[in-house]
Amino acid sequence: MELKTPYKVKCLTCGTENILDMELECVGSYERNMGPELEYMAAFDGVCQGCGEDILAQIEVWEYPVGTVEDYITVTKGAEKTEEPTFISHYMA
Repeated sequence: MELKTPYKVKCLTCGTENILDMELECVGSYERNMGPELEYMAAFDGVCQGCGEDILAQIEVWEYPVGTVEDYITVTKGAEKTEEPTFISHYMA
């Protein structure tokens, strides 16, 4: 599973759009009726490109059944998301 496009957030201090290079990493697998449910997470902990204020962004996504995004959540601090993330599954049937 990976992000289809870079994740974009807007700094709450100066309004600069920041493009965050984040990679989803599998952090858990849980066996369910239709196979495993995979949990992925990506995090950015850095500063705004415009003003240097701290920005935190985190994405968690669950894939179940394999090949299908079941749900996701985003958390930001010091910034707000400007668009919803999109995902690519690498599942091969």
